[in-house]
Amino acid sequence: MGTAMLSRAGMFRVSHGVAVDLNNRVFRLPSFHNVLEGEIFLQNLPSIVAAHALDPQRGERVLDMCAAPGGKTTAIAILMNDEGEIVAADRSHNKVLDVQRLSAEMGLTCITTCKLDALKSVCLPSTLSDSTTSVNGDSSVSLTSHSEVPSNEGIASDASGRSEAEKSCEENASTEQPNNGGDNVSQSEIRKNKGRLKNGRGRTQSQGGRAGKSKGFPPNSFDRVLLDAPCSALGLRPRLFAGLETVISLRNHGRYQRKMFDQAVQLVRVGGVLVYSTCTINPSENEAVVRYALDKYKFLSLATQHPRIGGPGLVGRCEFPDGYVEEWLKPGEEEMVQKFDPSSELDTIGFFIAKFSVGPKD
Repeated sequence: MGTAMLSRAGMFRVSHGVAVDLNNRVFRLPSFHNVLEGEIFLQNLPSIVAAHALDPQRGERVLDMCAAPGGKTTAIAILMNDEGEIVAADRSHNKVLDVQRLSAEMGLTCITTCKLDALKSVCLPSTLSDSTTSVNGDSSVSLTSHSEVPSNEGIASDASGRSEAEKSCEENASTEQPNNGGDNVSQSEIRKNKGRLKNGRGRTQSQGGRAGKSKGFPPNSFDRVLLDAPCSALGLRPRLFAGLETVISLRNHGRYQRKMFDQAVQLVRVGGVLVYSTCTINPSENEAVVRYALDKYKFLSLATQHPRIGGPGLVGRCEFPDGYVEEWLKPGEEEMVQKFDPSSELDTIGFFIAKFSVGPKD
């Protein structure tokens, strides 16, 4: 077989070729595939910083709204010393199973999982049955417990001992349908959905994996919430399909994330913490979402993050050629967020973290 010697930039400009001979590695770290399984899990530095920024405490109830594949979820569990409850939710059946397997592999028992669309995370009291009872004034949801999952299996049954209130929010959730278009969907998402339809059921579903469905959670159900929102992923390297994004699609990502934030903010109790993060460098999905949150929810305030490794956010505003104006951070707020620039000397993926304290919800 012949080889084609291409630069990194040239490699991403061609759609086909014979082969690529990579002879100039930019790292010297050996592969950890199948090495110390259950003992280590490699993550990008900003992802670990996001878990620390959440600052979870032992015994608390934490929600990871878009948890798959579970790296941040398990990091949070370790910071809590596996004491308390972490609810890991994701809209994808297969991705929920990924979280289950990773949790079982690492021997963590405080993580429960459910299949739930982040845009439908709040289960209002009016949606509960009149006969519903609550435990300690709270209602919850059907979850899958990992304390009952053998480490060599990715399948678990529903947790036992659920109250009627917990059962009332489970099952009967509408079947998830692939999103094949619409104003809020980028071309890259359409491409992914076509691939899902073409390939059929995922391997984990075919093997009988099970992810319990949820109808959501009552307001003020959690001490801390992590919203690591789906995004344009422009911070990841390499991004082979970044060219499919447009100015409009990048804006629409921000609209989608604001709707998720509207759900997340309702689920955090007064005095709690909400962390919003993305793996993109797009201000529409980062600083603009923070501006939206602070302007709409006056009980929110930016909180100090520890450790602080990333740089400051962007201050000001941006006016687009079509007249659309996007507001970013105000002076003094830029140092309260963390923005990881992939071109900086720190040499990480692009990432963004904002931490909010929740005050009285008047």
